[in-house]
Amino acid sequence: MDMIKDAAMDESAAEGDKQRATEKSRRIIMFCDLRDSTDILLKFDRGEYQYISATTGLEFTYDQFLLDVHKTSYEYLYLGHKKTHTEIYGDGLMAIFPEDNTKYILENIYNLTRQMRIYNDAEGAGVTRPGIDLGFGITVADISLVYYYLDQRYHPIGMGVHEAARIEGMSKFYDARVLISDSFFHDTVAYIEADPRFAYRFIDRVRLKNFRDPVNLYEILVDNDPRFDNKINSIPLYTKAYDKYCRGEWAAAKELFLDVYHDYGLGTGLVMAKRCTILSQNTSKSDWNGIWSLKDK
Repeated sequence: MDMIKDAAMDESAAEGDKQRATEKSRRIIMFCDLRDSTDILLKFDRGEYQYISATTGLEFTYDQFLLDVHKTSYEYLYLGHKKTHTEIYGDGLMAIFPEDNTKYILENIYNLTRQMRIYNDAEGAGVTRPGIDLGFGITVADISLVYYYLDQRYHPIGMGVHEAARIEGMSKFYDARVLISDSFFHDTVAYIEADPRFAYRFIDRVRLKNFRDPVNLYEILVDNDPRFDNKINSIPLYTKAYDKYCRGEWAAAKELFLDVYHDYGLGTGLVMAKRCTILSQNTSKSDWNGIWSLKDK
């Protein structure tokens, strides 16, 4: 009986250890999400996609499309490192990486965006079946892992989780694919500058919704993006426009941002041009500190 009692106590103690949060550690947090997933599902329901699977010979379904999303893209992030934590949210994914995994993450971003382009360049994509359009948000922050008895898994908690989710949510708004915070930028810039497959562009300095401190946002550029050259070539003009924007010269900044939109086809320019209009109508130059507070998640 004593042996059984001792075993039960050991098991109870182990369960208690699980339920306590792990110590905070600095980790890389990434959110990925399939854009326009609701519209895609509605189009499937309305029968707007008419595609016969080459593999099964059957009509292509929304479930099969989601499997394609995971196989084409998210598969590169699944448990590729023994210390990686991943959670799947239907058409999205969150991944938590050790802080020393920066180069590993860049390589996987490159691989999955390459496969995504191959998928989107294949016959029927965007017409008889959906194309894959993913957004990414990445930051670095201190987080803990908490054990939940409901699903018997650990889940991350901390402001970094919310920050990465907010950044991913703004990636489409800024017409960016891989949007990152300055904390991750500082860790990765040396790798980017040393590898011709990658580049970056500064996007904005903002205060994310429900956050106090401002953050610089950058986009990681990858040479398998059809707009890779356009985005790089737009940088001098965007930089000039942003400098005027920060100085409160909104009329001049607006014209330059519109040039970015019209000359390079980048929605970032249109976003910033509209913001210049709002600022010129509602903000005095003396009150402007160059930091825009985002209202949406």
